Order: sequence, then structure tokens, then C-alpha cells
Amino acid sequence: MYQAKGRDCFYYILRRWKSIIALALIAAFLMCGLDVFKTLRRWNNDKKQCEKDAIAYEEAWNIAHDKEVAYDVDIKKDQDEIDLIEDNPIYYYDRDTIGSASVFLQYETVPLENGEARPFPAGLISLYTNALTDITDWDAVGKKGGLEGKYAFSLFTFTVDNAGHILYLKIFGEDQDKAVAMLDEILVQLDEYSKTLDKDTRSAYTVSEVNKLGKTGKDDTFNAIQDTLKNRARDLRNDIVNLNNVKGEIEYPSEPPTMPSTFDVIKSFIKFFGFGFVAGAGALIALYYILFYLNGKVNSEDEFEFYTGIGAMAYDSRKKGGIDRLIAKKETRGLLYAQDDAVIRTLSNIKMSNPEAVKIMFTGIDSDKQVNAIKKSLEKAANLGLQFGLEKNILSNKEAYDHLKFYDAVVLVEKLDKVSSTVIKKEIEQIEIAGKKVVGTLVIR
Repeated sequence: MYQAKGRDCFYYILRRWKSIIALALIAAFLMCGLDVFKTLRRWNNDKKQCEKDAIAYEEAWNIAHDKEVAYDVDIKKDQDEIDLIEDNPIYYYDRDTIGSASVFLQYETVPLENGEARPFPAGLISLYTNALTDITDWDAVGKKGGLEGKYAFSLFTFTVDNAGHILYLKIFGEDQDKAVAMLDEILVQLDEYSKTLDKDTRSAYTVSEVNKLGKTGKDDTFNAIQDTLKNRARDLRNDIVNLNNVKGEIEYPSEPPTMPSTFDVIKSFIKFFGFGFVAGAGALIALYYILFYLNGKVNSEDEFEFYTGIGAMAYDSRKKGGIDRLIAKKETRGLLYAQDDAVIRTLSNIKMSNPEAVKIMFTGIDSDKQVNAIKKSLEKAANLGLQFGLEKNILSNKEAYDHLKFYDAVVLVEKLDKVSSTVIKKEIEQIEIAGKKVVGTLVIR
């Protein structure tokens, strides 16, 4: 059994390029027609709906966009605060080496001239606490510790013992020396503030600095100050993550359908034309591929040669265009003859390889047109000294089969893609039963 080759299948399909292109064009225009029909329907029926959809889309889009902008504002606000916190030197101070300075300010009354105890001036401690928070030049204080005033203020703490008339002041610095320098600046400013009080009030009390000291090391109060900053930064980062998650869930409306422009129609036409062309061509190529393996026909000169054992002479039965002839020449590897040349070459080969064969029978075809065409070519080979006759297919024509006995040898004439391998084998079998030999093969393309 002949094993079909990929090359045979390729040229079998390629020979049908006209039908493939025709079907591809039909499919392409059908697809384009469908697209144009749908487009026209939208133009005729959907214009008002498109306008309504566009208005609804714009409203929904604006609502979603406003939400996103609002979240962006909140995210930026949080990020700005994080940036401020991370710009704060306190955020990075080493807790193990933090410096601190503290002092107790003890306010005592001066006895009256007669030696009696003087009543403690009412509101005196409040005057000083207000001065600490409202009047102190924190920029000057911060400068002593290498800080901005706002950061210095956040490092300062104080407590009040109203009963004992005591103020406890404490401030932290990057190291002990800076903390002491800042505390000294605060004390200087409090002393300057004292000078602004009226003479009677100022002469009624004295201020003593008790247990003034500076130290280095861990301090729970500073840890709380730093933890407040770090916890705030952490909470802000978490808030940003949550805001981004919520922002990511904002659903924008889908783009509304719009009336296609002329350019859209042209672009769609080209797209559907191309899709239809490829789909149509692909479908027919697939069909031909299946038929190649299922139709049982002889589809190449090599296959004819396999069944007859004789090299086939291929020729065109009609005048073909340049593409068809190019395909045929490529398939036959350039050995494509004109009909007269193929007939004469076949007879010449028989005369040289089978000198005993004088009477040659040409058989295999049933078409009167093809029979007459070969008859004309045989007339041109009269000078070869051979006798030949044209008979119809010996399988379908009993008279042709009976005439086998009058000939010395047989030339099979078969139509490519039309005759089955079963018929070829049956013809050869019948010829051999009749005691004759196949000495040539003509393949009509």
C-alpha cells in the first residue's frame, strides 16, 4: 500500500487554491456583511440608548472618581504626617543613651517685716506653668539641644505640687549635655519672666533649685514619648493600607456602547474580512486534508509509479494560468511536459525498452474529449513505426477489454485525483490476466 507523503498532501491542497480563495472570499464577505448589518442596526435603533448610557456612565464615573480623590486626599494627609514624624530626630534617639536633665523648683514665701509668716501668693504656681507653655521661647531652648523648637517642646515635661508649692521640670536630649543645656535655657527664661511680675508679688517669695541633675540612660518617660511617635506612624501606615484597599474596591462603570465612526466601521470591516478569509480558507484546507486521506484517489505521479512500476509522464490536459503551471512544475520537480511531448516520449521509451512491443493500446480514460486529444498527439508520433489504438477503460467497457488480445502492450492514461488506487490495481490485474504488460503511464493533470 502506498504511504502518502506530506508533500503529496501539500500539493493536493495547493492545486485547489482557486476554490480555497473563492470560499475564503465568500466567508470574508459574509462575515463583513454580518458586521455591517449589526452596525446598521445600532445606528438605526440604538442611538438614543447610547446617549442615555453615556449620561449615566458619566454620572457613575464622576461619583467613583470623587470617592477615589477623597481617599487620595486622606492618604496624602496620612503620608504627610508620617513624613513629619520620620523627620523628627526624637524618632531615632537611642533609648539606651538618652540624656535627661531635671530640677525641682521650690517656691517659698518671704516673712513679713514683723516676722510673721506671709501668705503664699495666690495663683503664683499657675503663673509659672502658664509661662512654661505659653511664653517660653522654645526655638531658643531647642537650639541649645540642636533641635527645632517644636521638637524640644515635645521632650519637656513638668509636674505641679500645689500643696508644696513645687514645680518639677524635666527635659530630654540626645545626650546628657544637650539636655542640661536646654534645661538651663528654660530656667534662664523663667528667671527673666520673674522680673516681669509686679514688685510686690516678686518680693513675696523666693525660688530655690533643688536636686538639679543630669543623667544618661533608659527612662520610661522618654520611652513613652518615643512610643507615641512610633505607634502613631504605625497606625498611619496601617490606615494608608486600609485606605488603598478600600480605594481599590471602587468600581468604575464599564465604558458605554458608542455609535461607531466611519473609521471604526472600516477597521471593523477589515478585521471581520480578515477573520472570515482565514476561517473560510482554514475550513476548506482542513476538509481537503481529510479528503486526501479518505477519498482513496491517486493524488501524485509518485503514487502512479508505485502501482504501475513505471515512471509516469505528467502533462497538462488544458491550457492553465501561470499559478497553476508553477504549482504543477514545482510538484513534478520541473518535469512537466506538453501533451504531445509526453505522448511521444512515452512511445519512444517503449520502443527502446520493449522492442518486441509493436502494437500499443492506450486505455484508462472514458472522456471522449480526452480520447480525441490523445488521438491528435498519437498522429504526430506516426513516424516512430509503432501501431497504437485508443480504447476506453477496460474495466467499464467490455469491448475495450476484448481488444486487449490484439495488442502487444498497454499504456495507462489516468486523470490525477480522479481515479482510485483500487481501480488502478484492478486494471493492472486484468491486463496481466490477459497476458499483456503495462509499459507506460500518462498522468493527465
